[in-house]
Amino acid sequence: MRPRHLMTAVTMLVLVGILVLGVILGVNSLFAPLPGSDEPAAEPSASCSTKAVKKGQKIRTRQVQVSVFNGGTRAGLADETMDRLARRGFKRGDVGNAPSGTSVRRVRVYTTDRNDAAAMLVARQFGKKVKVQVREDDLGPGIDVVVGNDLHKLAKAKPAIVVKRSSSVCVPIPSSSTQAG
Repeated sequence: MRPRHLMTAVTMLVLVGILVLGVILGVNSLFAPLPGSDEPAAEPSASCSTKAVKKGQKIRTRQVQVSVFNGGTRAGLADETMDRLARRGFKRGDVGNAPSGTSVRRVRVYTTDRNDAAAMLVARQFGKKVKVQVREDDLGPGIDVVVGNDLHKLAKAKPAIVVKRSSSVCVPIPSSSTQAG
């Protein structure tokens, strides 16, 4: 009888160990961040190279990468806006929801650099009254656009802008995903 009791105890110990391991893995998976969550990545990706642009030169849409985020409640608004910008020649960046707590009526254009001519070119696509706002945190690669429920179409705008002050522009690095779009 003793070997049978020993075998039962070993079997129960192994089963309890498997159960504990399953609970630990389950809890870790439950509380892990979701892929593509609202939170920006810890390290920005090297999706562009910096190019100096002198006063008087032009920046064209094909030189500018844009990330679009939905700050409203209309489903698919960021995708729709990105498609429209891509048809105008802009390179695709990230598309998704704006960080929680973000409230935008129509549109906001963000950059991390003052006097960013590329951001001004993006802002012109939404109308002459849209101003570029400078913020420290970058939501995605390129110029960040947050769209709201009151955005219905893009404005008529030229595909290039003349640089008024010497600056630099982040030109997208060609990759398989940007060449396909």
